[in-house]
Amino acid sequence: MINVYQPSLGKEELAALEEVFASNWLGKGKRVAAFEEQFAAHIRSSKELVLSTNCCTEGLFSSMHLLDIAPGDEVVVPTISFIGAGNAVCANGSKLVLCDVDPRTLNARAEDIEKVIMPKTKALLL
Repeated sequence: MINVYQPSLGKEELAALEEVFASNWLGKGKRVAAFEEQFAAHIRSSKELVLSTNCCTEGLFSSMHLLDIAPGDEVVVPTISFIGAGNAVCANGSKLVLCDVDPRTLNARAEDIEKVIMPKTKALLL
C-alpha cells in the first residue's frame, strides 16, 4: 500500500528543507527559481512559461489571469470540488456555474458538463 498521508523524505530532501528554513526565505527564493529552470529544461520549455506556486489556491487564482478569464465570463466547476476553485472564479469577478457530479464516483460527467456550457463559458475547472 502506498501511504499518501505520511511523507517519506530521504536525507537529501531533509537537508534541502533545512537549508531553505535556515535561509528564512520560504517564498519565491533561489530554490524556487532553480526548480523552475530545471523543470522548464525537463519539459523542453522556456523558463518564462513555467510558474510554480506554493499551493493549489494560488495556482487557481493565477490561472484566471493567465487564461484571460474576464469578469462576467462563465467558469464551470463541479458541485463537489476544492473550495479554492469556486473562490478563484468569484474573486476574479467571473460567474461560477456549477455542474452536477456522478453520485457514485463524485466526478463530473461529460453529459452534465454539456448541459451547463453556454456561449459565455470560457473555462472548466475539473
